[in-house]
Amino acid sequence: MLTKSDIESTVYGPVEVELQRVIASLIAVADREDAENIESDIVLQERLEHILAAPGKRVRPAITLLTSKLWGKSPSESQVTMAAAVELLHIATLVHDDMVDSADLRRGRATPSNLWGGRTAVLLGDYLFAAAAMFVCDTNNVRVIKRFAETIMELAKGELTELIGEGNSLSSRDAYFKRIYNKTGSLFTTAAESGAILAGASDADEARMHDYGYSLGMAYQVMDDVLDFTSTSEELGKPACNDLRQGILTLPSIMLIERSPEDNPVTRLLNGSPDDKEIHLEQAVAQMRDTGIFDECIVVADDYVRRSLESLQDFDDSEAKSSLHTLASFASNRLH
Repeated sequence: MLTKSDIESTVYGPVEVELQRVIASLIAVADREDAENIESDIVLQERLEHILAAPGKRVRPAITLLTSKLWGKSPSESQVTMAAAVELLHIATLVHDDMVDSADLRRGRATPSNLWGGRTAVLLGDYLFAAAAMFVCDTNNVRVIKRFAETIMELAKGELTELIGEGNSLSSRDAYFKRIYNKTGSLFTTAAESGAILAGASDADEARMHDYGYSLGMAYQVMDDVLDFTSTSEELGKPACNDLRQGILTLPSIMLIERSPEDNPVTRLLNGSPDDKEIHLEQAVAQMRDTGIFDECIVVADDYVRRSLESLQDFDDSEAKSSLHTLASFASNRLH
């Protein structure tokens, strides 16, 4: 199983210099040179620093940078800028997600909504969305700008679908896969596809990078949904089993409902008394484990990983290709 150091050396190694430039760009968002030295600007800077200092995996910007290197050239300024935009957009969605989910922790740190309330969290997220959009505009590529705007729409649609579907019968696999594409797969797709567009890739190669990002994003989200049940809150850096606790049905829950449509702890949790929620939650997790549902979910994730690896086959061997291959393999190895 790959460790964090394996990822940093094997995956990030070919683009470590450019990734450090991306991180510097993120830090600069919280330290704008045109900000006035007044109390409101100081408070804004401090709160942005809290958000941007969280040690994320930086997977999405790494994908943009690695994709851009598949044609043998170092990432251009516009590709580094796009990588920063992708990460900023990801961070902005996390700020909004944590507010909607009433989450107190993210990566072991207090969330903005926990520290400063929901209204402030929404506005901080909006600020980061706008900053990301400014970065994308700096690429001067209309196709990338359009794709970025589509991604914001897809992300919002995914969150709205999840919110509207809480506690109801929105439990089909098709609905789930559409939702996780909007929530997660769309940004992975944009990260990979934009790197190819800015590298001047052919339509065929651009399509391959689209497929790589899509499949990798889907695999990551399926595995995250399994880890939500199988990991501790300390390991996750946020509450475990939080989706089902809030009435959000992910693939393990959907599979359990499919096994016993008439009577199962998931539907009892959704329809029963709030006082019995934790009992039904424990029963649901136990049944998922005992009936092999987590293993079935891993098979689904592995199939998406296989598709992402197939998307790389026609590219010449290179450090960048090897890194993208390793990153895809890691997506499902997190539970193996």
